[in-house]
Amino acid sequence: MMWTNYHAHCNYCDGYGKMEEFVLQAIKDKMPVIGFSSHAPVPFDCFWTMKMEKLPEYIAEIELLKKKYSGEIQIHTSLELDYLFALEGFNKEVLDQVDLDYKIGSVHFVELFQNGKIWGIDDVFENGFQNIFKGDIKKLVKRFYQLTREMIIKEEFDIIGHFDKIKMHNINKAFFDESEDWYIDEVKSVLKLVAEKEVIVEINTKSYEKNGLLFPGVELFPLLKEYDIPLTVNSDAHYPDKQMASYSIVAKELLKVGYTQLKEFKDGKWRDIEFNEEGLLWKS
Repeated sequence: MMWTNYHAHCNYCDGYGKMEEFVLQAIKDKMPVIGFSSHAPVPFDCFWTMKMEKLPEYIAEIELLKKKYSGEIQIHTSLELDYLFALEGFNKEVLDQVDLDYKIGSVHFVELFQNGKIWGIDDVFENGFQNIFKGDIKKLVKRFYQLTREMIIKEEFDIIGHFDKIKMHNINKAFFDESEDWYIDEVKSVLKLVAEKEVIVEINTKSYEKNGLLFPGVELFPLLKEYDIPLTVNSDAHYPDKQMASYSIVAKELLKVGYTQLKEFKDGKWRDIEFNEEGLLWKS
């Protein structure tokens, strides 16, 4: 049995490990397919995104590895692109320079400070939460999902990354109860659009080992099935040995709600591949 991963960050952005280290580990783990998806450049200072001047080198190295390991593994070229609500058009500048196999779209940045500096939920949380949103968690959450909906409508991404990432600071219901109607309504508004646009939602396992979080969480799996959302499982790996982290746990929970297939990028096309708790039923 085997798994894949389409969401990985190497040393071109905030990941740890060279591309070839990811490839060699994936081959060791008998993964048939992996994709590199470094954080795309942004037009402001951000320590965890790739610099624009590194983009050609990033693409060239992936192409080199594709050829070098062509008989052992399929390697795909991607970027994780942020929805830049205040800078519409910048992503096009990036995409015009590259030929990607698929694109991951994510929301990290949610609003501007009074001085015009952009704030993201991965930054110092209390800073933006208090100074921009005045401690109003509903306002912040609704803003996050508003931007997610805008991204789905305006951008043409293949995969929506960690679409409920806004809950990352809500461990042990620190700010709100994720089962409340107002929150579920926000989630449903996103899933409705996802279904209409036929984009793929990833189940992101990056935070599961550390704090038990999946994005989206297990509690939303029944809703994903209700809306017939196409899924893929991604590790958002920042280390070569984390490319299949917690996959079997996710598979078990997805099977419980009726999922039997995942979307997999095989031979240049997204395909439905059956799976069980042990892995994908991948046929060469």
